[in-house]
Amino acid sequence: MATTAKKAEEQTEGGPKKGGKKKIILIVLLVLVAAAGGGVGASILMGGSKPAKAAFVPPKVGPVYDFGQITTNLADGHLIQVSMSLQLGVNDLTADISPLSKSLTSIAINDLSGWTYTQLLSVAAKQDLAKELIKDFNKTIKVATGKNEITGIYYTNFIMQ
Repeated sequence: MATTAKKAEEQTEGGPKKGGKKKIILIVLLVLVAAAGGGVGASILMGGSKPAKAAFVPPKVGPVYDFGQITTNLADGHLIQVSMSLQLGVNDLTADISPLSKSLTSIAINDLSGWTYTQLLSVAAKQDLAKELIKDFNKTIKVATGKNEITGIYYTNFIMQ
């Protein structure tokens, strides 16, 4: 009971143990290091320099070509109406693609008619369709211009009935 009285006396006299302060400071520092991101926080707290941030470099892309709207039947007899924009690469081949629009429309109708309503309900299927269209469009564009120029497809309208 004498030890309990000593502890109570130390606390009332304002004399917490020195080891307790060191532990609290160490715990606070560890929490700060963990909150700051581990290695980065430790580097900053230990006096090291901040790591250099990599500069954002936007991807090189060209203009967007408005492909227009296509309405056709799917493989199972359902109707689809799709409007697309084509993301071109750094070379602006808009003038070269325009005369190919009838060929590209035919390719899109052929590709779309190979899909069913149920297949195109999923997002993954729409992405697969876009990849298929890009591949097939680029075949025709490469023959005409010597370059694979379409890098992406944006659906601006996608209605199935």
